[in-house]
Amino acid sequence: MLRIKRIDIIEEKSELLYHAKFTQELLEKDFEIAGGEWTVRDGYLIGYMEEDGGGLIYSNRSFLGDVMIDFYGKTIAPYDNDLNFTFCSDGWNYEKNKPNDGYIGGLQGWWLGKTGIEKSPYDSNVEALTGMHRFEPGKEYHIQAGRVGERLFLFIDGELAVELTDNNPIVDYGRVGLGVYASKIAFRDLKVYKPYTQKFDTTYVEMRKEG
Repeated sequence: MLRIKRIDIIEEKSELLYHAKFTQELLEKDFEIAGGEWTVRDGYLIGYMEEDGGGLIYSNRSFLGDVMIDFYGKTIAPYDNDLNFTFCSDGWNYEKNKPNDGYIGGLQGWWLGKTGIEKSPYDSNVEALTGMHRFEPGKEYHIQAGRVGERLFLFIDGELAVELTDNNPIVDYGRVGLGVYASKIAFRDLKVYKPYTQKFDTTYVEMRKEG
């Protein structure tokens, strides 16, 4: 179970919409490569971009409504930054060379080792960043992130790292993807879920009784 403000996400009851066990054929068939170099090796999808800029892949398929992406990722030495992903996205704007509408999240990013989620376009001023996650280069992390209603969330190895509210959530777009930013990352086992949720509401008095 993944718990956010007043909502429980029940993983075992959530509907699996898509599962990518990466091969080169699957990458080329199911995704658009919008930047960077992407290859598959030993079951891992390897994303690489040397210069300061974002390299993203986007699913050809769109997953509208509440969504959760679930995958594993790790940095590849000597790179130790920007393990990124996207959801509720409208893909890449090639004319302006930047993302269209969507949410972009990441670990060890924003040039200061931050973990967070931001909304594109960037002038929307919807973002939440934290420096509390103690990132270890080369360690594989289990990432679960997405949107339920107005709530955006990011869990790392089952622990809530970031949560925020978007009062004007993106509901018209639903592409998901993975990304790098001046980094080299190995990803595997990408899943997309329609999260099953139930209301969580309590009081401190009830919590003390349960404790």
